[in-house]
Amino acid sequence: MIHAMIMAGGKGSRFWPMSRLKKAKQFLSILGDSPLLDYTINRIAPLIDNENCWLLANNEQSQYLDAITSVQQNNILREPFGKNTAACIVWGAFEALKRDPEAILVNISADAWISNQKGFETTILKAIEEVRLHNSLVTIGIRPRSAHTGYGYIETSSKQGDVYSVKSFTEKPDAITAKSYYKNDHYFWNAGIFVWKASRLLELIKEHMPTHYKQLKKMTDQTIKDPNDVATYYSKLDPLSIDYGLLEKIGPQISLVPAEFEWDDIGSWSSLEPYLEKDAFQNAIRGKAITYDSHRNIIFSNKKLIALCHVNDCIIVDTDDALLIVPKKFDQDIKHLYNSVSDDYK
Repeated sequence: MIHAMIMAGGKGSRFWPMSRLKKAKQFLSILGDSPLLDYTINRIAPLIDNENCWLLANNEQSQYLDAITSVQQNNILREPFGKNTAACIVWGAFEALKRDPEAILVNISADAWISNQKGFETTILKAIEEVRLHNSLVTIGIRPRSAHTGYGYIETSSKQGDVYSVKSFTEKPDAITAKSYYKNDHYFWNAGIFVWKASRLLELIKEHMPTHYKQLKKMTDQTIKDPNDVATYYSKLDPLSIDYGLLEKIGPQISLVPAEFEWDDIGSWSSLEPYLEKDAFQNAIRGKAITYDSHRNIIFSNKKLIALCHVNDCIIVDTDDALLIVPKKFDQDIKHLYNSVSDDYK
């Protein structure tokens, strides 16, 4: 059986003030008419049975999780607090393995934007076939469209058919390094989409992340899912990403299937810009706005009219209780601003 593991527990801090801890960006309709999470669930649905769709989520967002009907409530694993991606991925693997010893997992983020459904399905099916034939750990690679410094990169070596061997993973590089990667055909963007057998993943977790393996096995063996009880085990885990905790250590054991679809990590306000309609002055506007001699701005407003005069290349986001104004080139710093605001505004 194929199991979809949708990672939907992020805070979306770089989308503040619209994204909040209790209603993070994956629950927002910032592209199109539906929340990003709904698009992700619908995208993976043709490849799996409904009972094998899981959400790896945050209990702080229970108000929205409780209302979900497209995923069985028993398949929503509610973390008491975030511990980065390794914890939820390993928890999901243990749960799937209890149902199906041969479970193949497709781990995917809830908030990526993918524009080619047919290409997505083709790519994932190729990855699944690679797992079935060789018990591989497979990652999906995106051909870089620019020397982007906000994404991780994957270096590949040899190629057999449509599948590359992975040489190494690299965290977000500086501008000079990213430019060299962009010019090198051996590098791909790391989309954070992984396909593997639950059993194989857990073998490697046991070897390379023994605390995660021990604590989460103990927890799932006792069928513990209540967030208050899960907290006892989660509190003993270091907040590690699956990339840092495992994949960077075992690069040559991983295969890469190139994506046959367009992909974007919707990680900041600026990342929305290519997908938003624009006026004659390249202002992307959602809500009410008027502009005079103002260009290339991103404007989101819930209720108020936003009026700009001689303002260029800025992000303006107005909500009921907060207003954000920041130059687009500094949009990554919104996460630092988020850390400075009081809990009432998070």
